[in-house]
Amino acid sequence: MNDATALADQVRAGEVDAATAVDEAIARCEEVNPTINAIVEQTYDTARHSAAQFDTARHSAAQFDTARHSAAQFDTARQRAAALSASGDNSGLLAGVPIALKDLHCPAEGEPAYQGNRRLAELDYRYSETGAVARRWAEAGAVSIGHSHSPELGGGQCPAAAETALYGPTRNPWNTDHTVLGSSGGAAAAVAAGIVRIAHASDGGGSIRIPASANGLVGLKPSRGRISGAPSGEGWGGGTTDGAVALTVRDAALALDVLAGPEPGDPYVPAHPAPAAGYVAEVGQDPGQLRIGVSSTLPFADTELLCTQAAEAAAGILDGLGHRVEAGLPEPMASNDYMYDYIRVIRTSATATLRSYEGVLGRPWAEDDVEPVAWINYQRGAKISAPDYMDSRERLHHFTRRMVSWWNTEPGSGDGFDLLLTPTLGVVPPPVGYLVEGDERTLTKRLAKVTPYLPQFNVTGQPAISVPLGTPDGMSPEGLPIGVQLVAAPGREDVLLRVAAQMEQAAPWSHRRPAVAV
Repeated sequence: MNDATALADQVRAGEVDAATAVDEAIARCEEVNPTINAIVEQTYDTARHSAAQFDTARHSAAQFDTARHSAAQFDTARQRAAALSASGDNSGLLAGVPIALKDLHCPAEGEPAYQGNRRLAELDYRYSETGAVARRWAEAGAVSIGHSHSPELGGGQCPAAAETALYGPTRNPWNTDHTVLGSSGGAAAAVAAGIVRIAHASDGGGSIRIPASANGLVGLKPSRGRISGAPSGEGWGGGTTDGAVALTVRDAALALDVLAGPEPGDPYVPAHPAPAAGYVAEVGQDPGQLRIGVSSTLPFADTELLCTQAAEAAAGILDGLGHRVEAGLPEPMASNDYMYDYIRVIRTSATATLRSYEGVLGRPWAEDDVEPVAWINYQRGAKISAPDYMDSRERLHHFTRRMVSWWNTEPGSGDGFDLLLTPTLGVVPPPVGYLVEGDERTLTKRLAKVTPYLPQFNVTGQPAISVPLGTPDGMSPEGLPIGVQLVAAPGREDVLLRVAAQMEQAAPWSHRRPAVAV
């Protein structure tokens, strides 16, 4: 299946109507969603209405200048999208492309806001306003056909799973006995299975990169402040961000061009400005020779051999591309001590989030209102004092300063590294239920095994990308994908996209299809 960039090209050229593209996506969802359970709330009527409006506007040329953005004007899709982005006109970047919005903190006025919670579903709670992320998708011409599965209120039994008491498990399209992981698990399953070609996702501890790895996709976690969370404030002490899961690197760049940009009152500013021509223009550009540190294991983690081998194979690819590849690891990553403070921030934030819905419930939360581990974390978060919370925030700021000093601020400058390469996950995607069935202590240990390489960069706010390895060794014996992670200096998504595109060309992955796909 072609990627989102190619479909947007077809719509802009008048080869496909948005209404047709949406109807085809709905048909694909009806075909495979009963097997994988990726889309948990359908918004088909709204999607068809939006697509019809888009087509009317395009055909009348009132809001879309076909001649100015015609496919014949530019040599490549990259140049076309770059021209749109540089002009400040995002109306055609994802012209008529069907997507899915994650069922978690992505408000679109009038749409279900259940977020995996059975009490909110019983009340048919709906969003009263549209946030910046949903608005920017729509302004770019993307049309949401539904909400993708994620854990209950972002935590539930496990924040890295898409398995809820309300909806059941999302199953991995590559092997349905195994989990898609999460939290953006439904989004990743929908893209991998071909329901949509790109999907909204978010990341507070790896939740874009985790399911991207587990489903053979590209998952870019942007820098802190690159994408506005308006009208909300900072999530998890600034650790969360929105983004996308995609089939190709150019689609990941396109999504960043769509979503990036400030909103009034944003609490953070990215450490490096976006490229003037947009991120799509970075795909295919020569990154130069970079110094890349590789760590295929961590001292505190028991990384599975296949994940270690994936990172080592990726290092070989990068070496073959002419980069300076050597063993390297930021000193603070040798310890997992920072997680004590980040978990304290997460629990406090989760408790505050639950309390914000008490007005919807009309009463305080009770134990049977949420999943068991969510209730435990709610109680623990309520006991964290303000001074203790601030103490943890200060330690995390210190951790961040120590971490980012390892990277060059400009590629190829100084004595630091330009990129860090690691496995994305510590384990091959486990069976369905592994992360949600058991007591809280057991589930915490299992989560830690999955994500030893990821939350550090939510704390530091650095951009990180997971890409499929793309070689025959990039699949497990169970037929499951294995990804690798690249991390850049704060604000340097441009470097990540250039190098990821190099890897995609050297070891292509987009031709691979899972067992459950249309």
